[in-house]
Amino acid sequence: LYKDKLTLGIAKEPKGKRIKILFPTYKEEFVHYQDILYVSKNIQIGEKVSKQISLINELQENIEKIKESFNLRELWEVLVEEVEEISIEEAVELVLNKKPSDVECIALIKKILEERNFFKITKPNFLQILSKEEVEQIITQKQKELERLRLISEGENIISSLLEGKTDIDEEKKSYWLNLFKEYFLWEDKSPSYKITKEVLSKKGLTEPAKLFNFLVKTNVFSEDENIDLLKLKFPTKFSEKAIKETNSILHLEDTSLKREDLTNLYTFTIDAEETQDFDDALSFIDKGDLKLLYVHITDVASFIKPGMELWKSALERAITLYMPDEIIPMFPFELSHKKFSLVKGQIKPALSFKFVFNKEEISDFEIIPSIIKVDERFTYSEIDKKLQNNEDFWRNLYNLLLIHKKIREKNGAFAIFLPEIQVKILENNELTIQKIEMTPARELVAEAMILANAFTAKFLYENNIPSIYRSQAPPFEIIENPEDKLYLKIIQLKYFAKSELSTKPSFHSGLGLSFYTTLTSPIRRFLDLLNQYQLISFLKKEEMLSEDALLKILAELSENLTRALTIQSKRQKYFLLKYLQKYCKDQLLDGIVIEVFNKKAKVYLPDFNLTGEISYINERLSPGQEIKISIEKINPRWDILKFRLAKIT
Repeated sequence: LYKDKLTLGIAKEPKGKRIKILFPTYKEEFVHYQDILYVSKNIQIGEKVSKQISLINELQENIEKIKESFNLRELWEVLVEEVEEISIEEAVELVLNKKPSDVECIALIKKILEERNFFKITKPNFLQILSKEEVEQIITQKQKELERLRLISEGENIISSLLEGKTDIDEEKKSYWLNLFKEYFLWEDKSPSYKITKEVLSKKGLTEPAKLFNFLVKTNVFSEDENIDLLKLKFPTKFSEKAIKETNSILHLEDTSLKREDLTNLYTFTIDAEETQDFDDALSFIDKGDLKLLYVHITDVASFIKPGMELWKSALERAITLYMPDEIIPMFPFELSHKKFSLVKGQIKPALSFKFVFNKEEISDFEIIPSIIKVDERFTYSEIDKKLQNNEDFWRNLYNLLLIHKKIREKNGAFAIFLPEIQVKILENNELTIQKIEMTPARELVAEAMILANAFTAKFLYENNIPSIYRSQAPPFEIIENPEDKLYLKIIQLKYFAKSELSTKPSFHSGLGLSFYTTLTSPIRRFLDLLNQYQLISFLKKEEMLSEDALLKILAELSENLTRALTIQSKRQKYFLLKYLQKYCKDQLLDGIVIEVFNKKAKVYLPDFNLTGEISYINERLSPGQEIKISIEKINPRWDILKFRLAKIT
């Protein structure tokens, strides 16, 4: 056995555990004695090397002819239950029913080495008979290997046909392989058929992610703007049949389990972005001089969506409604999120109304009221900003009232930093636009009203021993002096902020300056709000609530699902921001702020896009906080690449 092939040779001389062998190639090499499978007893050789080689070649030709006369399975079936080992001569004699020649013995060995199903050669001139279990295992393994090779060939052919633009491709095989390539791209070694798929792609030079993605775009598996993270993280985009059935049932359902106060006589309004279509909060404000009443109305979702329902489970799985530049994936089916539960102008809706009584700007009373409301007006932020600019009494008084309580929070240690939000929109002609969203007075008004409702309800939940999930935030690790003075200082201060946390125990929220805080003002869009609303409504109905242990189990799942959803949302936003830069700003000078300097490289923040990229420099000395002008050197939205070239220091 020389280099894993059966070879005839002539023994020349021994040397320890090795023997010098003359091979048909006229080469002489030492071979370990364990590699010798059969020693001839009868073949006569001459002294001339040329004749010896000629003899070997003649023998090899005879061996090829003779080996086909052996049926190894039949021989094995005769021997398997009789003996464990047999000499090669005896085995050949059993088959041929005559005393064998050396050539016939070698032919049997060659046949055995080619098939390797039934016998092993463990020492010269002897065969080991494999057990039935061993043979079955070997044959099964070989069948698998043959199938593997068939599949590899099939996969290669599919890729070649697709790249060549052929149309006569078996659709079933095409679909099968394209799905494997898609799974490999998304999950690599976690994909179901990783090894075989990788081997096929490797043979066709498509294992590199960029090349494979382009191939999948070309074959219409992906679009150019495919939301890869949505697929990779397995975020659910459709609702199950059971969830749809529950939805259809809820559409015609009226809740009678709560005695509701009719508040349809109140002047009620919503304030949202212009594109908003799902309204889960509304306000009412009555100004009687020193006595003022504020109602924060929240749509009642929890009276319809309850633990154990498929819609409850699917909402927990999604965690939030995903708002992305190219699509919105709601937490509930559209018929619920945008119709049944949405506080649409002119429609009567069940709600939870949080009533605040202000006596000379101090909150003298707080009440939670199951209610019926009707929205009279639907305002946008820009409309309310105009009313505030025009000093309209109704809006100015409401805004000033809420601002007082913001200042109270700030005295209690509220410390938050906000950077402008950059919103990307895709127009009908696939053009991209961006809009900088600042914290305007109208947005501040709504935010403060929601904070007020959430904070007072959190305290109510705690004081009434209602198991709930609270939000908190530890103080910043470090506080920079006057961070509002410069954008650079704001960015650095944000790095020192602790992440907000969810817990079944209330704790101080440093960003808001509140000892008790939760959220339940957006039950259409956030599962946490739905959960807390369910606990509150169960308490008001005097029904059984979820226990703290049950909430802890939900919290573990919710935290994971929330991280997934926010990751998808932020990455999708960044993808389209980079695409906007690539499309419209590649040859422009852009404003940048140096954030960090390291190894002749620097991180640069683009204030107009709320993005950070990298710049390499050689001659210029850069330092954190510097304002610079840069141009784009390299950008790739798909692979999250953004590199700059320094134009000048401003």
